[in-house]
Amino acid sequence: MAEFRIEVKPIGVVHVEAGDEEVKKSVNGVPGVVEIFPEYEQGLKGLEGFSHIILVTFLHKTSDRDRETLLVKPRRLVKYGFTLEELPLIGVFATDSPHRPNPIGVSIVELARVEGRFLHVKGLDVFNGTPVLDLKPYTPGRVVREVRLPEWYASLLEKARRVEPGLSDL
Repeated sequence: MAEFRIEVKPIGVVHVEAGDEEVKKSVNGVPGVVEIFPEYEQGLKGLEGFSHIILVTFLHKTSDRDRETLLVKPRRLVKYGFTLEELPLIGVFATDSPHRPNPIGVSIVELARVEGRFLHVKGLDVFNGTPVLDLKPYTPGRVVREVRLPEWYASLLEKARRVEPGLSDL
């Protein structure tokens, strides 16, 4: 296998008032501000008016040990009433766990407003101080209309909907 060296420079940082535990337990995410560094501010031109953006982040609190993890239980489902015992052990690439070889996060958040280089957003699922690697507008062409789910996921979703009717996804 060829060895590649990849260098990525953050374009900004996330600011949230919520503590880490509050972010972890949040079902719909928390409000916050995405600060884009001054040298990248021109790149925001035309972003105002989009309802949502896609944030690509570096999950900076993932330890070196956690980066070696390949099998996980989808622990965030505990907030829907599941116990760890009833959650399946699955490959990290079948989850959005931060414990992964390259701790890169992808989040779709609501863009409330743009004030210069500060993006006020809702629905953040990352911690205060999380580096932002990139952002993109969420556009209709990205919407997937027909989604297939593995049996283990569909079963968990069905159980969660009994606890929280109207739940669209986990």
